[in-house]
Amino acid sequence: LAASKAGDSRMTETGMSIGTPQYMSPEQAMGEREITARSDIYALGAVTYEMLIGEPPFSGPTAQAIVAKVLTEEPRPLIPRRRSISPDVEDGVLTALEKLPADRFTSAAEYAAALDGKADRQSSGRKARRAATTLPPYRGKTWVGAVLAMALLVAAALYAGTRLASGNSPIVTFGLSTKVTWDRGLEIQPALSPDGKYVAYAAGTTTSMRIFVRQVSGGRPIRLTDDSLEVQTNPSWSSDGSRILFLSGGGVFSAPSSGGAARPEMRAIPGKPITSAVWAPDGRTMGYAILDSVYLRDAGGAVRSLARVAEASLCQWSPRADFLACASGNSFYSRVGVFFGNLSPSRIVLVRVKDGATTTLTDSTSINQSPAWSPDAKWLYFISSRQGPRDIFALRIGSDGRAKGEATRLTTGLGAQSIAVSADGRRIAYAAYAGTSNVWSLPFPPGNTTEAAAVPVTSGSQNIEGGTPTADGNWFYYPSDVSGNSELYRIRLPHGEPEQLTNDPSDDFSPHLSPDGREVVFHSWRSGSRDLYLLPLDGGPVQSITATPAQEAAATWSPDGRALTFTTFGIPGSIWVVRRDAQGGWGKPVQLSAFGGWPEWSPDGRWIVFSSTQFGGGLFIVNPDSGMPRTILDSANAWGITAQMPHWSQDSRTIYSKSVDQSGYASFWAIPFSGGTPRLIIRFDDPTRPAYRPEWGIGGGRMFFAIQDRQSDIWVMETKQ
Repeated sequence: LAASKAGDSRMTETGMSIGTPQYMSPEQAMGEREITARSDIYALGAVTYEMLIGEPPFSGPTAQAIVAKVLTEEPRPLIPRRRSISPDVEDGVLTALEKLPADRFTSAAEYAAALDGKADRQSSGRKARRAATTLPPYRGKTWVGAVLAMALLVAAALYAGTRLASGNSPIVTFGLSTKVTWDRGLEIQPALSPDGKYVAYAAGTTTSMRIFVRQVSGGRPIRLTDDSLEVQTNPSWSSDGSRILFLSGGGVFSAPSSGGAARPEMRAIPGKPITSAVWAPDGRTMGYAILDSVYLRDAGGAVRSLARVAEASLCQWSPRADFLACASGNSFYSRVGVFFGNLSPSRIVLVRVKDGATTTLTDSTSINQSPAWSPDAKWLYFISSRQGPRDIFALRIGSDGRAKGEATRLTTGLGAQSIAVSADGRRIAYAAYAGTSNVWSLPFPPGNTTEAAAVPVTSGSQNIEGGTPTADGNWFYYPSDVSGNSELYRIRLPHGEPEQLTNDPSDDFSPHLSPDGREVVFHSWRSGSRDLYLLPLDGGPVQSITATPAQEAAATWSPDGRALTFTTFGIPGSIWVVRRDAQGGWGKPVQLSAFGGWPEWSPDGRWIVFSSTQFGGGLFIVNPDSGMPRTILDSANAWGITAQMPHWSQDSRTIYSKSVDQSGYASFWAIPFSGGTPRLIIRFDDPTRPAYRPEWGIGGGRMFFAIQDRQSDIWVMETKQ
């Protein structure tokens, strides 16, 4: 059954193995050249499985979907589906279907002995792990040899390609992939021209972006416009390919696709940045999003409020212009800035244009972003992390805008940030994004040292969005996606091993240890939106503190451990306090400020300091019991400080804050509580060691912060519908 030559089992363009995907072993699906007899055993096991159950161990609407399951999922047990099957047969078949070749049988004779119950082996531990059953001993083994012989004949025919994969027409088949950008830094948000020959994209750093256009077939990139606009992002083409729409400074602009001066299409509204804008296929109507609302604007400038969609972004028109598909939630994921690539979950929402009716197409337990339509509008592609790394998924859409069936995974381990489909469907462009972030430490205050003196606290291929050291500096608590989704960890300083604290399908963030060291407050998406939870370190159950759609996050403890202050994510956010009674119950949250982010209690318990927004800005304080916020540092200050995540000195007389300037360089400042001139503590001047995110902490005479490495390139894949 194994192919005799690598060329017999590999596609000339993509390197993927060919044949019938339901019966291909994982190593063949990966396109490995060294194929052994144990690959034949896998195919034989797959055929036996189908003969016993009536369907193959893995199925799906496309070859790519089946291959993804072969590589990542386990086959379902046989006995619960057909109780006449003996435990020995189930053990044998599932052992033949092991992912690793070394865990399978070495020969068909060994496989046959296992099916007959004559093998000595423990079937890779399956027998030991199998739950006890009350079924009587199985006696009907005389047919096993006949089944095995028939399976061999069927497997040979199937593997030779005489049978189609599933009888379902594929959504899309991927061919040759071409890397079209390769510069260091970020090249993101690709958009294909209507003829598929050009790709527009945003390129630069997290804090400086411009739109470029280049031929897919090669050539030099052309800057779309030389106008001195702010950060330019989110390009999209007009239906005739003559102009490119893009976002800049909270407004919408367009420029000729061949390059030239930009013209404003919609001016920015202070405090209400436009997060998505795209022309309809008729070239006259524009769909756009501001905060939690989606609007339509016609050629005459008349605006119609279409629908409410939380944190709407990356909206795309359907080919017939009857729907807008948008990402909802975690708009920071695609927004260029300090939060770019944010890990929080999101969903895909469909908005019907005729009446604004909305349909949620995916859940909110993972990243679901960047919707893109197939040319016939029957499929919606999108990026999701629901099964591990960000991959392309497809969802069949009915004419009523509802999903028909479950989403199908089309790629494995692609790491895509966003995607775009050409008008004819023959090309798909994607941004392959690889972002890592680890925690580093410096003495605090740093004195005359530079960031070059920083030492690593964590390492590896993971994303850590900051963290919190204990006051004595013995422990560091942090969120990490090292295991897939974001979970909470702690590490004993300075050189301990990470300890995982949570294990939930939803993402967990922002751990903060209680003053008595017994509990950790954090926010999570376990309810479908950001809410606060309490984790007892003695092993008790996680306790819910809030359960609202208001996006509560980033909580910190009062000095006495009897209350929490937190923010609600959004623009401009808000500051709240929730208190715990003598019985341990949590009361109703009380709002302290109608704006702000990153609150922290002063050590003397008299004040709460916070930044004006999650993005940074001025610094304010408010009494936790009553009163109005008071300005400590104005947002438009003479030092250019964009204050992020403030922390108090132990004597409550100084506020320390992080700032990131327009060039992306981080700096740390000491701001007197009573007023006066801020003092620069340290500035990070190394562009290869950026510290964009606002999260940082102080403990044990050291400061802790995350250093990011964000890289992304644009690829284009040829496709067949």
